[in-house]
Amino acid sequence: YYKLWAMTAGWTQRKNYGWYQVYSRLAPWCYVAVPGAAWFTFGWWSDDWKKTATLGLYEPPLIHWDSNMTNARSDFVKYHAQYPGIPYK
Repeated sequence: YYKLWAMTAGWTQRKNYGWYQVYSRLAPWCYVAVPGAAWFTFGWWSDDWKKTATLGLYEPPLIHWDSNMTNARSDFVKYHAQYPGIPYK
């Protein structure tokens, strides 16, 4: 059946229209899936991406003196945040 369908005239046009139908039905889920993925993966993002995604509103919750300041933390978190992890340079 596939070979018969593929040999008929206009196969490429029907194939492209089929993919258009699939994507047009999946497109509304972007409004739910993209923010949902961001919500569930936010903790894994670097501090710079968190600040970018929140339009500069992100402040790292570093209010304890025993926070681990490794190289994975950005300079903003180490020195320039409201409660910097390393309050001196």
